Amino acid sequence: QLMEQFSAIHNQPIATENNGYDGLNARLEMNKTKFVQYVGDLKKWYDAGLIKIKSKDLGQDMVQAFATGTCQVIMTSVGDHGTVGKTQKEGMSWDVAELPVYAGTERKNSLVGGASLWVLSGKSDAEYKGAAAFLNFIHDPKTALFWSTNTGYIPVTKSGFDFMKSNGFYDKAPYKGREVAIASLTASEPTEITRGIRLGNFTQIRAEFGTQMQAIFANKVSVQEGLDTLVKNGDAILDRFQQTYPGKTLP
Repeated sequence: QLMEQFSAIHNQPIATENNGYDGLNARLEMNKTKFVQYVGDLKKWYDAGLIKIKSKDLGQDMVQAFATGTCQVIMTSVGDHGTVGKTQKEGMSWDVAELPVYAGTERKNSLVGGASLWVLSGKSDAEYKGAAAFLNFIHDPKTALFWSTNTGYIPVTKSGFDFMKSNGFYDKAPYKGREVAIASLTASEPTEITRGIRLGNFTQIRAEFGTQMQAIFANKVSVQEGLDTLVKNGDAILDRFQQTYPGKTLP
């Protein structure tokens, strides 16, 4: 989510139509925002040996590299906080900070990630009763404490966060630092851009982003060429999605 989070905290759009919220005719535009500068800087730092590419295919992913002290800084999900705490090398001192922004930037909220739970129509009353009981269980602050303790992820409700905070959850290791994720998500009131991203087949666009970033770092294309290709191929994905719903408008 490198592209998505950077763009959000800098209040830069991923796509037109307020990141797709205002219409199915949204098209990508990260090839002409501050994100171009960011990818350019990443490439310069990579060429200078200041950053490394880590993956399981190369024998060690970035979380493992950080936990063993191979890398000094990583940008990753708060969900990896627990993994680092459990696997870090003995005596390693580390902490958590919000994602950096360029000088002169007014920081905006980052975007929440993760899966969603849906309750579908057409089920029996008994099934809905069971679904309601499950959702009430998830909403319980004590469940939030159990969830965050064992997964590293943030609580999904404010009541859960307040309960955990009042019980000193974030005051000491191994959980200290996870509250930074809440600060990042609530750094500002959401703007038309930072409220989220609603683009059809977005996972395919993410895959295309990965392909083009690999091409950029392998010196197969320039930064601008790679991002232009990302937009071109991504727009084709969006166009196909739009054609799936002719004459439809988003709620």
